[in-house]
Amino acid sequence: MGELIRLEAGVEHTCWNSSRTKLAAGMSDGSVHVHEPLKGTNSDFSCSSRWKAHEVAVLKIVWGPSEYGDLIACCSKDGTMSVWEEIEDAAKQDVWQLCARFTDIKAPVLDLQFGHCASGLKLVAAGADGHLRVYEATDVLELKRWQLQAEFANAADVREKLERVSCTDASISWRPVADAIQQQVFVVGFHTNSPQHSIAKVWEFGETHQRWHLVAELSSPEHDYGRINHVSWAPNIGRPYELIAVSSSNSLSIWSMDIPSGPGHRSAVKLLGYFTDHQPGEVVQAEWDMCGMTLASAGADGVVRLWQSNLKGRWEEKGRVVGA
Repeated sequence: MGELIRLEAGVEHTCWNSSRTKLAAGMSDGSVHVHEPLKGTNSDFSCSSRWKAHEVAVLKIVWGPSEYGDLIACCSKDGTMSVWEEIEDAAKQDVWQLCARFTDIKAPVLDLQFGHCASGLKLVAAGADGHLRVYEATDVLELKRWQLQAEFANAADVREKLERVSCTDASISWRPVADAIQQQVFVVGFHTNSPQHSIAKVWEFGETHQRWHLVAELSSPEHDYGRINHVSWAPNIGRPYELIAVSSSNSLSIWSMDIPSGPGHRSAVKLLGYFTDHQPGEVVQAEWDMCGMTLASAGADGVVRLWQSNLKGRWEEKGRVVGA
């Protein structure tokens, strides 16, 4: 296997666009680098753009939905968040311009993800205080204007809301587009020492009351799931239920969830698999294939494991890749 891309030193986070043709890298010096194939090739990648996005390290970087062109959002170590768009300047050159910089955030942003919904383009951010902030573009043709749609604690009850919590990382995953437009529903997990907040939760927006509702909690009393590192919502091609993977400090868990029937209604969840194969290391990340049938998990043990469901519906390891 040959080398695809050689990145410069100081990379904090990377992310592919939806077509896997461009790779964005957030750097420790606050810059963003975009890599894409050289013209006339499909495999020789080079850095096509670089710019200073923040004064300090870029911790997370994500691409927007392809319907909006080349769009990037990133959050920085200084707690701020910014959105950038690639445009063609007067000289017919592709350049990246700042669309918006969010400085009203009360706590450092740990993760952020775009959502393409019926009501427009959304951007949800998870803060170090355990709160979620949802922004929306007021005009999808003019991405410089954003407004705060909602802010709420990732809490299931009053007791959780009153608890002061400090989080060191977070992960958000929107439900992938199953119809023409994405539903306003996502799963989020926080990396924290608080047991109450170390539970992946699913939130859905209710158009009737114009607020976000908790529709599911991915937990069961028989297991300790540890601190959450990553959540991933599987694409759904014809399944009557949803699949969500949760990577944590001590396990990988796979959950089924009824398709949300509407805000105010809890969705039934079921634990399909609980695996500790990556121990003594943590499960750092897990990602689904484009059909939602194969899950790849990466652990601190240096192994990538591939998981599939057998004919009896039991999830099991089907292969592995061991690092050199």
